[in-house]
Amino acid sequence: MTAFYFVWIGMLNITMGLTVNNIRNFCFLFVLTLGSILGNSAAAETTDWMSGNDAFARADKLRSFGMIVTRMECKDSGQRSLDVGSALVRMHYTRNTKMLDWVIDGWNHLEGNKEYWAERGYRLASYTLFVRKVSGLKLYCTVFYK
Repeated sequence: MTAFYFVWIGMLNITMGLTVNNIRNFCFLFVLTLGSILGNSAAAETTDWMSGNDAFARADKLRSFGMIVTRMECKDSGQRSLDVGSALVRMHYTRNTKMLDWVIDGWNHLEGNKEYWAERGYRLASYTLFVRKVSGLKLYCTVFYK
């Protein structure tokens, strides 16, 4: 990398007749601009798999850090119970640059869930479906934005 830097400075000096200080200033501004452009992009992150009970607390923590859940994956843990804690959840999230209000939810009837949150001003942003191995029950993991 350093060799490339010096070769580039030498080429600029020869072709443009610039002084070393002018070239250094130009290089500094170029690197600073490039770093600003690439550094501000919101990189998507993914949580580890967790129980459904832990997912709501983690979502609240992500919200407090200015993040937004973009997608929630769910799968069966193999437990016999049908409560929220028996599902495994993994959330995909990114920086909430649009400052949207959002909520995660899970239910066995997608249309009913959409209607419930629509009455509160939310729209469906994404959902995933999984089926309980023991009971065959279909469950939807949803993300809603306002």
